[in-house]
Amino acid sequence: MIFALLFSFLLRVLEVKGDCFAGKCQRISLDVHRDSVQDSEFVDHVFHNSVTLNPIQCYTWCIQDCRCLSLNYRENNNQKYCELNEGNHFTNKSSLTQSPGSRYYILRRDYGWEVM
Repeated sequence: MIFALLFSFLLRVLEVKGDCFAGKCQRISLDVHRDSVQDSEFVDHVFHNSVTLNPIQCYTWCIQDCRCLSLNYRENNNQKYCELNEGNHFTNKSSLTQSPGSRYYILRRDYGWEVM
């Protein structure tokens, strides 16, 4: 019983940090209408930025890195920019700021255990 409670607590701590490890399954979803905010960006939590072809490429990079909880996408002078964030407006509400021309997207990651 004590082992089960301790194990459950450790799982929650690891999920909050977003650690990736074998045997853990995740379901990632993004609804481009419901999960985005026009003219906004998430600041001070960017761990990767690059020029991109389109928002889909940015999303693809994000889902490949377990640290990515949200992304910023913007076009400026015919360049398209992608920023991957290790936080979101749920973890740091004050980091979501107004930024004309930018779009903030949040990923919804649901975790579960692989059953064999």
